[in-house]
Amino acid sequence: MKYLKKYKLFESDNKEVLNNIEEIFREISDVGFTVEYNRGGVDELLKIYIEKFDVYGFDNEPRDVKYYPTEEFVNAFLHLKSYVEESNLSYRIEILDDSEVVDVLSTESDIEGIINLSSPISYIKVIIYSNDEIS
Repeated sequence: MKYLKKYKLFESDNKEVLNNIEEIFREISDVGFTVEYNRGGVDELLKIYIEKFDVYGFDNEPRDVKYYPTEEFVNAFLHLKSYVEESNLSYRIEILDDSEVVDVLSTESDIEGIINLSSPISYIKVIIYSNDEIS
């Protein structure tokens, strides 16, 4: 119970920051991407998954598709990097292909370089965590 109370207090302290982070990625969802947010966890404050879906077949069923990151991604991630560092939090950006991490973005040049990927990706996972937590 002590852990739960401590967690709720910690979450409320960061609620505005987490809302602002979600707002940073709203433009990506506006251009046809699915952006899923999972708040809280043992080590993370927020986990973000970015995927692209398309409609296939006679059932018009949406299925995930591979994609190349665009300029919207670069701008959102550069904004995220500066905002998270300003908020005294840390981040980890993982590029995944078929559920396997193919790259981890940790610098501004890494982030700017995702627009030049040589092959499409399945999804991007972003983890926001406190500087006190493990990376």
